[in-house]
Amino acid sequence: MRDGKELRFLLNNYWCLKESNPKEYFNIKNNLDYYKDFLRDKLGSKLTINDRFIKLEKIPAVPKEYMGIPSFTDKMEYILLFIILLFLEDKPKSYQFVLSNLIDYISNMAITLGIDNVPNWNLLRHRSCLINVMKHIGDIGIIKIIDEENFLENKSAEALYESVGLSNYYIREFKNNILDYTNINDYVNDEFSNQSENIGDVRRYKVYRGLIYSMCSYKTDLSIYEEDYLKKFRDSINSEISKYLDSELEITKSMSLIVSRYETREKYDFPNNKAISDIVLLFNSKILLKIDNGDLSLDNDECVLITKEEISRFIKEVRDENCMYFSKKYKDMTLDNFILEVISYLKEYDFIRVDDLGYKITPSVSRLVGYIPKDTTFQLDLFGGGVSE
Repeated sequence: MRDGKELRFLLNNYWCLKESNPKEYFNIKNNLDYYKDFLRDKLGSKLTINDRFIKLEKIPAVPKEYMGIPSFTDKMEYILLFIILLFLEDKPKSYQFVLSNLIDYISNMAITLGIDNVPNWNLLRHRSCLINVMKHIGDIGIIKIIDEENFLENKSAEALYESVGLSNYYIREFKNNILDYTNINDYVNDEFSNQSENIGDVRRYKVYRGLIYSMCSYKTDLSIYEEDYLKKFRDSINSEISKYLDSELEITKSMSLIVSRYETREKYDFPNNKAISDIVLLFNSKILLKIDNGDLSLDNDECVLITKEEISRFIKEVRDENCMYFSKKYKDMTLDNFILEVISYLKEYDFIRVDDLGYKITPSVSRLVGYIPKDTTFQLDLFGGGVSE
């Protein structure tokens, strides 16, 4: 049995560039015959292969809040990203451009497109957003940063970038006119136009995508037809997951999820080598303890509804009880910032969702918990020992 590392690389990365990841590129390409039927028949996902990159189109079954670009925190960043992609659209490989030309283009295009929130480079927040976007497209390989001054501190700062000619491959292709779309589900279901989502291939794709492209597949996210498919073919699905991902399928009353058999260091897996992920494990344990003690109750979907005040209090309790084991970063952090960071991470991994009255704690909390032995007298490595963040 293979360990699935080639497929996991495609799942954990936007794409695989030959220039920056030659070993992974050729490993994936040489083993495609093993994976391609699974990707086509079970996930129904488009796989693009050429002499520069390999990309798996990871379109979710159900869009979730955490599925945005992890480093983006402001709507402005998405606006800037798409305008920059327009700028790069007709730029060939090795085309170089300076920051001043780019920001002029962004400002003019925002006005032309009638965007309400036109970037104002006098504002520190807007300059910060642009820096974050340029870092993102540099990290994933759309541009190369040749030389860069501090635009955050100086709005007249200059920088030199180079296009690598891949910007046109960043956005997925759509079958229909997206200007006619009115909600996010229109974009998700574009590829299934004029097909029934409740039978045949589409139903199978949605079940597999819910398991593989999401942190967890909840019963509330499934149609009755998808739920029926999952129940009838659970053994077959588990066999496929085991074969191609070296993992196991777990199904409970309210959710389904994939549990890895291997120890992972992938940055988007949970838990990972960041200290905050271990703090979240302790928070999850705190919630389970309160459920067991009767302090919190489950609804019909095995979720827990809590107020903003309650979640802040629980996070404070985790900090007060375990602070001695935390890395310096979290020991020195103010309580308000600590609470905000933990909540942000909980949302990122779908442990909590924003609710009208506060937050809804999802059932996945019960599957990922952490404890500190009572006789521990030293800082544990899992709390950031030797790990920079």
